[in-house]
Amino acid sequence: MEHIDTLIVSDNRMVRESLIALLSGTRFTVRQVEASMALHHCDLRAARLALVVIDEEAAGIVGQVAEALPDVKIVALALRDTEGLMLRSLQFGASAYLTEDVSPTDLLKTLEVVIADCAVLPMSFLGRLCLAADPVRAPGPVAALTGLQRADGTSLSSLSSREVNILEGLALGESNKVIARNLDIAEATVKVHVKAILRKVRVKNRTQAAVWAMNKGIVSNGSAPADRYGSLGSPLSVVGGRDHFSSGALALA
Repeated sequence: MEHIDTLIVSDNRMVRESLIALLSGTRFTVRQVEASMALHHCDLRAARLALVVIDEEAAGIVGQVAEALPDVKIVALALRDTEGLMLRSLQFGASAYLTEDVSPTDLLKTLEVVIADCAVLPMSFLGRLCLAADPVRAPGPVAALTGLQRADGTSLSSLSSREVNILEGLALGESNKVIARNLDIAEATVKVHVKAILRKVRVKNRTQAAVWAMNKGIVSNGSAPADRYGSLGSPLSVVGGRDHFSSGALALA
């Protein structure tokens, strides 16, 4: 069994010790960190996963962890849940958002899903996006785009027409398999394009790539434009469904 070096980041000692006990005996080998300030004083290069405990006052910890450990996948566990907190944690770089009422079984499932390079979002959030989005997409040829800005504000020379097609699929919540079928290409080719998009745009995951595309007005051709998401604050999207959790979360490929 492959062991996953896992960080627990929280200011609350009781919460930290509870999570350590929960993960004991699993493949998620815990490396305890008290709070984000301690990240700069530890050798955490082997870490692959971070479980970050947040509330309204501490949402920024997700961003600090993402900045300090850019290759680590982040699961945000909210002690006090609000829509704004969820949106901020995803924008800061979390691949999953859970609330304090998550069951131990579902928490472990979430860690497994995230380490498999998927995302987990609340079902209620997905439902609101589905109501805002157009239900049908009619795939068709699109033009390459030039003169764009990356997520970090630097200049991006261009996106190919194929990359634009892939971004539309991500924003519509399509898995690699569905995107491949719609575009009549191999699933492995979709994976290669997704990796290239993440590298070009300078984002960490598919969710952030879809958010970026919507914010820049790139997503079109049947997928929901950014202004349709105004009631959600900053526009966000999700990527292809895979599995349901009893806690009401959805795992996304």
